[in-house]
Amino acid sequence: MYEDIKHRILEDIRHLPAHTRIPSRVDMMKRYGVTRTTIEKAISELAGSGYLYSVNGSGTYVAEEKPSEAGSPAGFSVRTWGVVLPSIMDDLYPEIVRAIEDAASSNDIHLVLCNTDHDVDKQHAYLEKLARSNVQGIVIVPAITKRSTANSFELLSSRGIPFVFCNRAVEGVEAPRVQANNFYGSYMATKYLIGLGKRRIGFIAAPIYTISEQRYQGFLGAMQEAALPVAPENVMLVDSFEQEQAGEACALNMLAGKERPDAIVCFNDSTAKGVYRAIEQQGLKVGKDVAVIGNGDTSLCDMLPVKLTSIRYPTYQTGAQAAGMLLRMMSGNKEGPAPSVILQPELIVRQSCGE
Repeated sequence: MYEDIKHRILEDIRHLPAHTRIPSRVDMMKRYGVTRTTIEKAISELAGSGYLYSVNGSGTYVAEEKPSEAGSPAGFSVRTWGVVLPSIMDDLYPEIVRAIEDAASSNDIHLVLCNTDHDVDKQHAYLEKLARSNVQGIVIVPAITKRSTANSFELLSSRGIPFVFCNRAVEGVEAPRVQANNFYGSYMATKYLIGLGKRRIGFIAAPIYTISEQRYQGFLGAMQEAALPVAPENVMLVDSFEQEQAGEACALNMLAGKERPDAIVCFNDSTAKGVYRAIEQQGLKVGKDVAVIGNGDTSLCDMLPVKLTSIRYPTYQTGAQAAGMLLRMMSGNKEGPAPSVILQPELIVRQSCGE
């Protein structure tokens, strides 16, 4: 119902001069024969799309620059992007969001931020809401799941809403993406340890999904290149989001084994924190007895008692590239069916490898 009212209001205000005050809610209820709730919802979405603005205590007015629909795909609203990610509290995401925000601000685009907590139902609900709100584009870091989520993105495609994946893609969905070279990050970390003389190197990852598998392949690539054996008991991939606990439990098992590792490559910095605890529990020292490398270069690296060597990814550049893709898609300049940008990581050396 409110969608129909929204379009009727839009038709009524389309040719009004900027800063014209629209009728009161009561008058509009009478005019359109609907409840106040329906009117409020319609006006709220029109305001969010840039057609209207409100002044406290004064009323609602026609915006100075009403969004242009010429040349835009059907269903687009204007000056609004959705940014969907697992959690803004994760150290990896603030710089991505900041880069998107910088690009959006320069182009008079508003952002709507949605946190999914890796809940695919929540993710689907957010994408539906954004689609109904006629956003102009979406940048998404997809939730990690084994469930198929292709239908969520089919909805966006059917409405002509462009979207870009960050960090990882979704199987079966063709869309532009900006990703880090996870294989090379883990390969580089392992090569560094080999260069320090480490030979019994372990690998721990949690949860199990595309990126953990890519990092594992990078680890294996470096070990095979150096003709070093990989002890099966020193490779552990755990299907759990409790990464710190997984790191601790896996490292305890490794350190109690016959092939005790002299170094451990971790899926991320949270996993490494758990590994630190395990090393301490075994009466060993990080860096001296067991070298540790994390991944992500988060704030944890400088907070740990032995500062953690880690892989850094260009997070700001990730967001900037994604925003640039959206802007080009909005202008109709597509770079192929599913352009992909792969960004290169760097190793940030601290103290955890005995440096």
